[in-house]
Amino acid sequence: MQPDATAPAMPAFRSVASGQGRQWWSSAWQLLFHGGATWTWIAMGVISLIIMMVLSAVPILGDYMNEIALFVLTGGLMRSADKGAAGGKAMVGDLFSGFDASMSSLLLAAVLVLVGWAIVYWALALAGVGALFGAAYAAMTGNWALLLGLGIGSMLACVAILIVATPLMMAGWLAPALIVLKNQPPLEALKSSLAACWANVGALTVYGLLGIGFAVLATITVVGWLVLIPLIALSTYTAYRDLYAQAG
Repeated sequence: MQPDATAPAMPAFRSVASGQGRQWWSSAWQLLFHGGATWTWIAMGVISLIIMMVLSAVPILGDYMNEIALFVLTGGLMRSADKGAAGGKAMVGDLFSGFDASMSSLLLAAVLVLVGWAIVYWALALAGVGALFGAAYAAMTGNWALLLGLGIGSMLACVAILIVATPLMMAGWLAPALIVLKNQPPLEALKSSLAACWANVGALTVYGLLGIGFAVLATITVVGWLVLIPLIALSTYTAYRDLYAQAG
């Protein structure tokens, strides 16, 4: 059977050394202070945080709305970062630039990720550990106090859940950038992001460990989050650029 010639080809990505995980943060730092865009990025980060907090307060549907909004807003942030890297000037309005022709693709990608989370949840529920899923999800979203309040056995189970859910996080990480910057269809963007992250798990591990350290420092200083939130978006862009824009 011949392959479908009309099917979109997965964009080429490259494998990099583990140390590039540190470079993604370093490059993001440079972009944050490039061309006087610092306050613009901080403003976009604060607005994003407020939107997430408001949506989280919505009963029942809050978490789902958050996931969907995150994809659309991230698409706008990726466009802004790409403009800044090309010498342009970032603007606060860039945050909402995902609400354009790319919006339907971003929405569908978010829905696919939510479906994936639902499958993981019900599979774990059938396995008898579904009650711990909330704690594991809380840990992934920064509520470590809930995880630390569990017993050792429960903590180990949550770590196992995090491992199971890692492919979903990998798939969703670079997908918005691939959708808005490479015009990838939602499913292909998720598959490509997963493949690129899996091929660069060393760099991703270094990146993640540094991110945890920065999050601890930001929490201690409180105001550090004003810088870390835009850095997270910018480092996502620099990782995308390193893995895709420079692929041979």
